[in-house]
Amino acid sequence: MKRTLQRNRGNWHHWEWLDAPTCARGKELIPGLLRRMRAMEDDLKLIEEQKKEVEDKLKLVEREKEELEYEVGELCKQKRLLEDKRTGQRPIDNQIRGVSFLSLVLGFLVVLVIMMILCLLSNWLTFPGGNYEKLMIN
Repeated sequence: MKRTLQRNRGNWHHWEWLDAPTCARGKELIPGLLRRMRAMEDDLKLIEEQKKEVEDKLKLVEREKEELEYEVGELCKQKRLLEDKRTGQRPIDNQIRGVSFLSLVLGFLVVLVIMMILCLLSNWLTFPGGNYEKLMIN
């Protein structure tokens, strides 16, 4: 590579680049490399198009999956209703693992009352003299 100055209307401000000619081996290699590069670019475009098609198919399959899951849920509800109708039981919505909410609350209150009674008895028994009236706060 050589750099030279040329005169342009009396001013020395124009640069001209002179490159050495390409060697014979370079003239053989460069066209082959360019062909391979273009072929790889074409393959890349084809792969990107195929990728887009696969992504579109995936979206369709996911939508179908969601629709089928919804249908399965609806069929499960219908199955439960039919089973309840066959056995003569009516479905109870306020249940936690087969136990109604009301029975859970009542059980909790019974346990709470028993614990309070035990607490009072333990205080009465451990209080000096065992007098329950001394536990009362005015």
